[in-house]
Amino acid sequence: MKLTNRSVYCITLAFFANLSSFVSSAVLGIDYGADSFRIALANPGKHMDVVLNRSSKRKTRSVVTMRGMERYFDDDAVGLSARFPHLTIFDAKSLLGATFQDPAYNNYIKKYPVKILNINERGDIAFDLNLPQNKTLLPQEVVAMQLKHALELTHESENLWVKDAVITIPSHFGQYERQAIKDAIEIAGINCLGLLNDGSAVALNYAMGRAFLAEPEVHMFIDIGAASTVFTVASFKSKLIKTNGVSKNITVVNNMGYSIENMLGGSEMDIRLRDYILKKFNEKYGKSLSTPIKSNNRAMARVLKEAIRVKTILSANNEITANLESLHEDLDFSLLITRKDFQSLITDLASHFVQLVDDALKKTGLKSSSIKSVIIAGGGARVPYMIEKISEVFGPDRISRGINSDEASVIGSVFKAASTSSLFRVKDIRLRDSYGFAINSVYFQESSGAFNSGKRVVNPILPKFSTIGIKKSFSDSRSTNFDIKFEVESGKTFKTFAKASITGIPEAIEKIDKAIIVNPKPVVEVSYMLDKFGLFKITGANAVFNCTNPTYDDYLEDLKKWNQEAAEFEKSKKSKKTQSSAETSSDAESSVESSADIESSKPLRSMPVTQNQFIITRFPLKVEYNLVDDNSLDQSTKTSAIEFIQRLDQFEKQKKVHDEAKNNLESFIYKVKYYVDENKVIAVTTETQRKQLLEASQKAGEWFEVQNDKTKTQLYLDQLNNLKKLYDPVYFRVEENILRPLKISESRDLIAKIKEYLQNITAKYGAEEMKLIKSEVDASVSKLKAIEDWTDSSIKKQEKLSSHEQPIIKTSEIVKKIHELKSINQSLIKNVESSEATSTLQKDSSSDKLAEQTSDKNDEVKKDQESSETKLPHHDEL
Repeated sequence: MKLTNRSVYCITLAFFANLSSFVSSAVLGIDYGADSFRIALANPGKHMDVVLNRSSKRKTRSVVTMRGMERYFDDDAVGLSARFPHLTIFDAKSLLGATFQDPAYNNYIKKYPVKILNINERGDIAFDLNLPQNKTLLPQEVVAMQLKHALELTHESENLWVKDAVITIPSHFGQYERQAIKDAIEIAGINCLGLLNDGSAVALNYAMGRAFLAEPEVHMFIDIGAASTVFTVASFKSKLIKTNGVSKNITVVNNMGYSIENMLGGSEMDIRLRDYILKKFNEKYGKSLSTPIKSNNRAMARVLKEAIRVKTILSANNEITANLESLHEDLDFSLLITRKDFQSLITDLASHFVQLVDDALKKTGLKSSSIKSVIIAGGGARVPYMIEKISEVFGPDRISRGINSDEASVIGSVFKAASTSSLFRVKDIRLRDSYGFAINSVYFQESSGAFNSGKRVVNPILPKFSTIGIKKSFSDSRSTNFDIKFEVESGKTFKTFAKASITGIPEAIEKIDKAIIVNPKPVVEVSYMLDKFGLFKITGANAVFNCTNPTYDDYLEDLKKWNQEAAEFEKSKKSKKTQSSAETSSDAESSVESSADIESSKPLRSMPVTQNQFIITRFPLKVEYNLVDDNSLDQSTKTSAIEFIQRLDQFEKQKKVHDEAKNNLESFIYKVKYYVDENKVIAVTTETQRKQLLEASQKAGEWFEVQNDKTKTQLYLDQLNNLKKLYDPVYFRVEENILRPLKISESRDLIAKIKEYLQNITAKYGAEEMKLIKSEVDASVSKLKAIEDWTDSSIKKQEKLSSHEQPIIKTSEIVKKIHELKSINQSLIKNVESSEATSTLQKDSSSDKLAEQTSDKNDEVKKDQESSETKLPHHDEL
């Protein structure tokens, strides 16, 4: 079938539409940590894997440095942090949802010298990095930049733009922190498939490659991160379920609960080691210093950077020397630090671990013996002292290393993302993620008189570690509108974080038919849930009335009648069976019985539809829900943040083009300086030409030296183009002088081979056979002669020119002729082989025909012989 142009267009369009859909179906898991983040990609048809960054590393530092409108990420930002500590932001995640009064803020300013402002009455904070127009950055904006950077790294590494992602967060994140990261995700342009507690992500990764029994087994996961430590208790079991009538086993992972120390982590160890180095420095130089070292932000940043390096090395070595040249007031400092010294700084942290274990077991109602194994994840897994202390609590036999401690969380998160799509075939694991803070609803019961104002009701609607993503409801019987306060657990007390007004109850009572209601006072049902971000929200409210069913008596009467009909029907069926076995008495009686049979064979009507004596009637109510201390960003603020990041992106793209133009010019000037002295250049240029090129290069170099940051990109491009106008002809002659003889030689060799082939053909075949290929041979000879004449003529013209003149015959033209020669050769061989086959076929055909004729003639002779034998005279008398 021949396809029309329109059909081809439609098929192509459909193909690219499917391809686009396929690309957009990829999903990400982002393990966004305080110190660094990891990205994992799930792409249909490929294995899940971690995305490499620009340095081909599997993790990226959660750091950003801003100098004006230019940003630096990852190791570039870390490298600049010692020079520009006041422009570098570490660990922005720990300030999500924090205010100027929070302990998180106070801990942050002790570690980092960056300037932070209190920007409003609520106490919201922002980073001041001396940006143009006094622009400050909210923690949400900084986190958004890093999350968007994760998308860019994925595009650079995998050539895919992916926006769907599951992002891990610390288990201690409450309503304010979750709202802040939700805003950051929206600013980054990510379609968040859900937030996942980091302990749940690790547990999910643990379940991916393991099988479990129907009896639950319990494991503890210890995640020692940079900013916090979480002890998560999770149970695992296998469960048989039916889906569309098919039974299958699934794995159920239940995050039972966790204990948290949100100020204990690798960062705390870094700070203690930093302070230890500072202490030793002051012991040596303190009395001779004119200013304290803590007033030197650059020195403090350098010491912290060195402390992180020392901690990392001590995880595998027993000692390391910290070296800091010109640390403060031109003083060099070095210090030998042993693993024992480091361990003495964090000894008290062991007691925190014991307390966290006890707290986790108490919250989940388990005993230590119930824990089958302990799995350690996070950067703390590389601190030997931490492993040793945990082993003392549980015993070394229960310490498991069955996962990749660094990447378990990100792989768990990308698995969760993949499980949300039918395009991925993954193990069926049902995860119950939990929220770590209890939530109560508080309201007053309806007053029953002038002297009874109503009792205050505290209703625990979401106990600690409630399931995220499940809808629930609570109810109260009342006839008037009312207000509800929602309190969230905050330490040992509860704090009001939201209010709701439920209205429309009296109006619902007016609408209902009073004749059928059982109770004039409805039950008010309020529905709520923790959404995919773990944020509490009211999903609706209804006034629920219990009413009598006005048709219920008729239903009972009809049901009674149907029962009678059913009994008659069964009786008739039995009677019919009895009558069929008896003999018929007369024609008249048979006629009567036949009529009776017809009557009794009528089908029984369907049973009346079941009805209830009471029916439930719902009237939707109006709900006005507001956060008491709302830290969510309004739309204008988010739009402004998105536009600012877009301006940064555009600036960085322009700067990249500018830097490339600048660097290209600089490197080209340097190249020309030495290029003119090369022998291959001297061979094709005059001294005047070389001098002209060198002078142009020197002039461009002098111009380049006096330029500044305000020089426009186009000026660099113009200088480069002016230089290339002189350079390109020289470069062309150099390349031609090298390649042209080689290609001419290749062309002549090919011509000689084709000629030899033609001679062989003439010698091999006879006149009759040559007739079959005469036209092809003649055409090939003609084309060959034309190319040979062109080559000889062009070479003669070229030989008349000087080497410093532009060549007449170009290598590209010779290459084109070589392609023509190859085409002639292939066509000639093809036609000769075809003619050989034709000639052979003709010979075979003639032989077969001759054989057939001979065979036919022999058959005729044989037939005649048989015929003559059969017709011999026969005499009966003999």
